[in-house]
Amino acid sequence: MQLTHAHLVSVRERIREWVRETPLVPFPAGDPRVDLRLKLECRQVTGAFKARGAANHALAFERGRGLVTCSSGNHAKALAWAAAHRGVPARVHMPANSYPSKIEACRELGAQVVLAPTRIAAEEGFRRSVEEGWTPAPPYDSATTVAGQASVGLELLEQWPDVDVVVVQVGGGGLLAGVALACAHAQAAHGRRPGDRHPRRVLGVEPRGAASLARALATGRVEPLPEVTSQIQGLTPPGTGVLNHAIAREHVAAVDLLDDEAILRAQARLVRELGEDVEPAGAAAAARVFAGLPEAWFEGRTEPLRVAAIVSGANGHPHQLALLREGRDAWLMPDGTRPA
Repeated sequence: MQLTHAHLVSVRERIREWVRETPLVPFPAGDPRVDLRLKLECRQVTGAFKARGAANHALAFERGRGLVTCSSGNHAKALAWAAAHRGVPARVHMPANSYPSKIEACRELGAQVVLAPTRIAAEEGFRRSVEEGWTPAPPYDSATTVAGQASVGLELLEQWPDVDVVVVQVGGGGLLAGVALACAHAQAAHGRRPGDRHPRRVLGVEPRGAASLARALATGRVEPLPEVTSQIQGLTPPGTGVLNHAIAREHVAAVDLLDDEAILRAQARLVRELGEDVEPAGAAAAARVFAGLPEAWFEGRTEPLRVAAIVSGANGHPHQLALLREGRDAWLMPDGTRPA
């Protein structure tokens, strides 16, 4: 499958009736040189951007026992929803430490949930299901998934054609790859504003304890991480996607790393000041902006740097979200441990 601009546009049209166009809203960045706007995918169907790629998989389904995936939650829930919407069976392999609310949501949507002790074991179960005749719908390393997620970027560029920087959180890299392709194709087709010498940049952000894409970009090799210490569910797969690594290598300015606590503090700020349910992973892109963007990106500018950050999901642990709304610093994760 060729991920051309024409193909990405056709996929966006294909899934348009299934998903929501989410708003792009202003939010204080803490730096007067930054004009920050947040793309609220936390308001998307199923509570996360994953509905876009899942819808594309469901619409592409032709034959087999049904759709199958491996996910810690948001993609699993999205695929369960999309398969039910299409009227085909869904099976989701999930690690047992996934948020209970996400596991139950998949079951309520009619999916067969297969729990495994670890993410790696869940991946092995996923591969066995594919061998049994289930049609794979991977959460990130798939052209079908990436094309669906690219609709986030296409929408954002329509909402804010003058955006200078788009910041995207990275789990497996499907959202980053889709947004980067949308931005690269748009710039190749239409360029920037007349007289603007500043390029548009796409910046990825990963937890320091799950730096799979940053590691692959540094080494040139896509390999499983020897250890994952981050507890930011949704951003902790065992490795990045081969396709997404290739796209990031060509179209992403950088992939930066943040400690879990910086991401959790950004989540608290968004929940309280934005008034939205935002899961920890959903706050990672905004957390990178709050941490301060590279000084070099401000050089030669006479107007604020226009920055869009994706708020990728709303499906946090209900108890933690409730504590944050009450103004309490709920840094403890659902299993009672502190972030690594």
